[in-house]
Formats: sequence, structure tokens, C-alpha cells
Amino acid sequence: MNKKETMVLWTINQLKASEGNFITISEKQAQRSLAWYKANKDKFTLEGSLPRQAYTLVLLKYMGINPEEVPVVYENERQIIWHSFNFCPYLEACKRLNLDTRVVCKEAYEKSVQVLISCFHPNLKFSRNYSKIRPYKDYCEEIIELID
Repeated sequence: MNKKETMVLWTINQLKASEGNFITISEKQAQRSLAWYKANKDKFTLEGSLPRQAYTLVLLKYMGINPEEVPVVYENERQIIWHSFNFCPYLEACKRLNLDTRVVCKEAYEKSVQVLISCFHPNLKFSRNYSKIRPYKDYCEEIIELID
């Protein structure tokens, strides 16, 4: 079994065990993100605006995604928007379990990204455009913005 399939099966097991209550998954994911940040925060030199730095930290460093799979479609000093085309174990698990990614991604996985970027800078906010999310679109549109 390859690494991607292992990730999907692990995610399926987590989703099944939650019995639709995704708070536990969310909390565990947030704890993992926080632990990673504490262990790695001094290892990276990040450049650009705060939203660009958070994008680099979360997607390229923490998740290890190829930047070609998460192209930036809009950016200014206060906001960065990208489209995710990368392999996603949550998407694959939701498809196999016939679960709505709009619900699962919001309730189980959004908080962990927010926790990570809040550690980096407390005025950064992560969000997804839930009208543009896989499998309903060809990509997931995600945003990090600097708020006052």
C-alpha cells in the first residue's frame, strides 16, 4: 500500500470513529499543528507579506505541497488566495464515505490551519470559499488575510 492510500485509510478511520462529531478530529489536528509549529518555528526564513509568509509556512513547509499544486490566484499585502489542486486525503475519504466536504473540511480541519497561522501571527485569518470546494469544483479556493 502506498503512502497516499495509507493516509486516506487513516482519515476514513478517523471520520468513522467520530460518528459525525468532528470536534475531536479538529482538536487533535490543532494539537498536531501547534506541536509542529513549536518544534519548527525557528527553522524557516519566510519572505513577503504576512499572508504570503503564512501561505508558505502552512502549505509549503507544514503540508509539504508542491507550489504548482496550490497556485496563488490573487495577492496583495493583506490577502492571498490560492486554488488547491493537490492530493487531499480528506477529499478522498469523503468521496468514499459519501460525506460532504463542505461540512467535514469546515468542522474537522479548518481550525487546525487557523491555529497554525494564529501562532505565526494573531491577526491572520484562514478561510475557504465553500462554494468553490472539491468535488463540486476542480479546486478548493482558500484564503489567508490580515485582519485588524
